[in-house]
Amino acid sequence: MKKILTILISFVLIEQISIAKDILLFDFPNEGWHRVESPDGIKTKKCYIPVNQTTENYNEMLVFSEKIIKNEGINAMVLMHKQLGKDHNNYPDILPQYIVKDENNAMAAWCSKLKNICEVKRTFQGKEGIIFVDYINKMPHYSQNILGQWSNILGRIEIYDKLSEKETKNKIELD
Repeated sequence: MKKILTILISFVLIEQISIAKDILLFDFPNEGWHRVESPDGIKTKKCYIPVNQTTENYNEMLVFSEKIIKNEGINAMVLMHKQLGKDHNNYPDILPQYIVKDENNAMAAWCSKLKNICEVKRTFQGKEGIIFVDYINKMPHYSQNILGQWSNILGRIEIYDKLSEKETKNKIELD
């Protein structure tokens, strides 16, 4: 009985280890972006800020995360819509604009003039779950087209495929 139990536990552990997490291919728009701890303490978020900024004092931040979805019918578009609803609760003056509106790849942008913050968000289907990428700008210059620039940057994020020979500067492994 102990041998069977040991074999079952070993099988479960090996299965857990062999589950591959999604890896993203992403080239930062300029040098100096570095990884920091998530301001809200969530370890599964991969957060990056530009050079000379800190978690306590940042103007721009990129946040990468992944959510494993077990329920059918919940796709990237549904999760984007839910997230925009949460954002609206925190920033009541926002009017989110969809840039891409596909069930497996959604992107939206919004700005809050009351709190002087803009965000570009993308959700898309990964191999393991739904991937979330947020660009946060706490010092937006409304005369610049930061939303257009960052929607193009976030739109180029791809899932790493070991069979692809595509070169990139950065691979971001999600937990």
